[in-house]
Amino acid sequence: MNANTVDYLCCPVCKGELELKPTEQTDSTVVSGRLTCLECRKSFEIAYGLPNLVHPEPEKLPEIDRHYLDQYQRLAASYDRTIRLLMLLGGKWEPRARSRDLVAPLDLKPGNRVLEISAGTGSNLLPIADEIGRDGKLFAMDLSPGMTAVAREKLARRRIEAEFGLGNASYLPYRNDLFDSILHFGGLNTFGEKKRALAEMARVARPGAKVVIGDEGLDPGKENTRFGHWLLKHNALFGNKPPMELLPDGIRDVELKWIWRGLFYVISFRKAGASAEQDKAI
Repeated sequence: MNANTVDYLCCPVCKGELELKPTEQTDSTVVSGRLTCLECRKSFEIAYGLPNLVHPEPEKLPEIDRHYLDQYQRLAASYDRTIRLLMLLGGKWEPRARSRDLVAPLDLKPGNRVLEISAGTGSNLLPIADEIGRDGKLFAMDLSPGMTAVAREKLARRRIEAEFGLGNASYLPYRNDLFDSILHFGGLNTFGEKKRALAEMARVARPGAKVVIGDEGLDPGKENTRFGHWLLKHNALFGNKPPMELLPDGIRDVELKWIWRGLFYVISFRKAGASAEQDKAI
């Protein structure tokens, strides 16, 4: 964790200011220490350069969150190989599909400040980093330590800098109006507090910022096909519908589409409060 990252963070409990107290630091990199809220006095550990800002504690999360956290912990080491194979079987080259269908809609520009929520093993972070360049600032948050470890190693091999943190999408540890673009793909269906998570995404976005969200969910009518019946039998998550009714107030330019042979929905919107000219400047 870079010591300056505390300027972007807030307490996930009360949104108060956090005080950084390093116990081991090399130049600007905090290896270990604590972040303590000046308002509610809640304290969070930094270990191996990774701040743990998860709230509530894992054992107090909704049951569905705990279930999928355990699952992703078990799958972390093999997750990339499995996804790459499944995409190939579906006729998609994963890196190209991610760049075109998930990253391109973010309308990124060099120098942007970008957050990926539930970043997993970091496969979307690579094309994001290419778009924002060295002048940009990349943040990545996930609930799973195992998935985050894979992502950190992946970016380190490519010498890509990103500020990683452990956190809960429904209680984001970031200050208001902070990011130029936000991406979340592949976790919303399993969140215990979906509406709160979507509101949090809007809260930390700058006015005019682009937010892109997606997950499993069949294109209407596809559930009635033979393939749709087979897919739903083997993975009920594909029965989820886009949560349009849960989208927060204060947004505009809402769009909905299905990608990857109609198996996943993608919702995009902008946070209200900026003009079209200001959007171009973000």
